[in-house]
Amino acid sequence: MAEVVQSHIEEMLPEVYELQQLGVLSSVEGKSVIKTRTDFEYKMRRRISKKPDFLRFIEYELKLEKLKQSRILQLGLSDVSEGARYRSLQRIHFIFQKCLRKYKNDVPLWIRYIKYCKQVSSTRSLGLAFVEALKHNPNCVQLWIMSAKNEMEVNKNVSAARSIFLQALKFNADSAELWTEYFRLEVLHVEKLQKRRQIMDASDKPSALAATDDFMNFKTAKIVFKNALSCINLTSHTLSGFTDVVRKLEFNAEDLMKFLFETALKQFPNSPSLWVCLAEFVLAKDVAKAQSILQTAFNAIQTFECLKEIITFMITFTEKLGDIQPMMMDFMSRSLDELSIDNPDSVILLADKMIANNLAGFLPRIYEAALKQYPKNKALWRYKILNLSDDPSKDLEDALAALPDDPDILSEYLTSLSFTDQVNCREKWDEVIKESFGAPLITQYLQYVYTSSGLENTRKVFKDVQNWHSVPESAIVALLNYEMVDGTNAEQVCHSFNVLTTNFNTAENWKSIRFLSKSCPEQISSMLWKCRNSLSEAQIANLL
Repeated sequence: MAEVVQSHIEEMLPEVYELQQLGVLSSVEGKSVIKTRTDFEYKMRRRISKKPDFLRFIEYELKLEKLKQSRILQLGLSDVSEGARYRSLQRIHFIFQKCLRKYKNDVPLWIRYIKYCKQVSSTRSLGLAFVEALKHNPNCVQLWIMSAKNEMEVNKNVSAARSIFLQALKFNADSAELWTEYFRLEVLHVEKLQKRRQIMDASDKPSALAATDDFMNFKTAKIVFKNALSCINLTSHTLSGFTDVVRKLEFNAEDLMKFLFETALKQFPNSPSLWVCLAEFVLAKDVAKAQSILQTAFNAIQTFECLKEIITFMITFTEKLGDIQPMMMDFMSRSLDELSIDNPDSVILLADKMIANNLAGFLPRIYEAALKQYPKNKALWRYKILNLSDDPSKDLEDALAALPDDPDILSEYLTSLSFTDQVNCREKWDEVIKESFGAPLITQYLQYVYTSSGLENTRKVFKDVQNWHSVPESAIVALLNYEMVDGTNAEQVCHSFNVLTTNFNTAENWKSIRFLSKSCPEQISSMLWKCRNSLSEAQIANLL
């Protein structure tokens, strides 16, 4: 290894010596360059070489090259030999290639090397880099697109770019991005030919173009789009990638745009997002036709997803559509009970949009249909009660009938009952707490009893609850707080504290002992003794 490194160092000596002679580098800087390169050469050639070493070497050489070029320009040197001028560039290529031979599947590193080749206009190395990168990473769509664009935009070789795309699609036939870029290539190629023909033609009227020429009418681009539909799952986002290509053309390509929508809807007639895309395209020229498209879409696709897409579209383009209330009334007048709702959460998201845009009056019909399909969905019930209900008490009763064991619904129902029917509220609370599903509500139950009936009744209820359930920590803490606020019965305070620390023996709960010295000073010594037996010395020190 030492011999190889020494050989490389000797090869770079003439270059460094010449730069010193020209005044680009000082003698100290020259020695530093030799030493640094020697260290990096050894690191590159050790048995277990590391990627950061290669990257640091590349970074060092790039900075050195930048410094060298700036000083040559500053000194106005014109008699620099090719070896001194370009040897460092060759060295950077060598380091990149050596690193990439070891890390063949590192796509970011390949992209960095490709960008460097472009930066220094190294055409031959760039072509070889693309070949090697794609050989080892055939499933990287980004590399294929970069290679095709290089052929199209730099080398002006459309045939080579087309060949690259066809090769790429053998490995990545399901990539929407790849199909979109291939479609872009064919469309832009036709646009360039049209511009060229216009310039060469004596008349620059569009009619002077050969309208019967299939290629000039985007026949190849249409074939690409048809093949894409058979390989990818077309969504509104994917389709917008194709339509954006056509929109940016300088020539009128309305026929091509119509072809895209017609072909897409023929292949995916039940996709609401595609119908909405078509309506958006038509909206700029004909509002009535756009509305008709939305009606057709809803008639053809009886799903909630379709209704959501249409309503979202109408909210987005309210200014262009004008008053959307009549259209909303038309949609709501139809039977929504048979709408297929795949995800109840999407109903809540749509409801937020409609409320924000003053369309809340149409939501009850939608929620009625949603709750028929998902009668036990708690999120739907809670949203309806909080945001849409004219009679919350009745809706809570309906929610409780659908979800009789749900603690959250029970909690809201009982809280509401404490305001509307105080006579029967306690009886209902007792009935709920005795059931197994009432355990999560014990703390709230104690709070209700304490507020409505006082501390004495709260103590009795707590004893009963201990016979029915394993009492949660929050409930015992609540009772202890009630006792400490009352402060008249030291024995009860100590009893509650003992129950808490016996069932939940944590340092956090023992902190309450700080507040007991005033409530029960006589019992504090026994509590401290129990604390010493329960906690470590470090916990006690932190506590005190």
